[in-house]
Amino acid sequence: MDIRFDHVVHYVNDPFEAMTAFKLLGFHTAKGGNHENWGTYNTLCYFKNLTYIEWIGINNLEVTKEGSHPFSRHLYEDYKRGEGLSQIAFRTNSIDKTNQELTQKGIKTIGPLPGSRKRPDGTILKWSMLFIDHTRPMPFFIEWKGVDRIREQELNEIGVYVPDSKSISFIAYAVKQPENLADIWAKVLNGKVHISTLPGTEQKAFKVHFDTIDVYFSFKDHPRGERPFLVGIEPKATRAIILHGAKYLM
Repeated sequence: MDIRFDHVVHYVNDPFEAMTAFKLLGFHTAKGGNHENWGTYNTLCYFKNLTYIEWIGINNLEVTKEGSHPFSRHLYEDYKRGEGLSQIAFRTNSIDKTNQELTQKGIKTIGPLPGSRKRPDGTILKWSMLFIDHTRPMPFFIEWKGVDRIREQELNEIGVYVPDSKSISFIAYAVKQPENLADIWAKVLNGKVHISTLPGTEQKAFKVHFDTIDVYFSFKDHPRGERPFLVGIEPKATRAIILHGAKYLM
């Protein structure tokens, strides 16, 4: 399956507060814009390979609550659970091909569905999204318009993306049956499960490598339920920062 890690979604009450906190830690951050159809807005922090953290909040609760889009429904659940990491996305050059590959494996999907955001300058950014219909936490897929090289150039020109050596190296999920969920992700995304330990701890975890990141699954009775809870940022990934219900190692 031709996919690459794209971004991690972090639900927060105020995306601008999260953006400012990261900026004070030495990261380049940027305003995102409004998802008017979802009742949400975001801020961003880009890393190598066009990967990024998306801090997303709700600015029209009624729209989010009544929305039928899988993304807005998921965010409404995040709203009820409180601040913290939400989910992760992989990007693809052909969302239709990705959908076909998943369907051939017998995996039920939702989409592709449209997504859009109004930038601060008023321009509209558009993309397509694909979701896996599963009771356990799964990633979603996104197809951006245009090739990555041109996207990188455009993001650099508008000051959203400033290339440097920092990268998102891993994401960790708190789940009730880590080995089982790791197996599911590996089968769906053509990965391989390795017995490992959760970074920064001695806790047993099951690791699956995808593209440029490792995804860890560990047993943890997390107050927000089965959700990602930890993000690792290289080149160090040693200093722990708790930010708006999520833990970052940087």
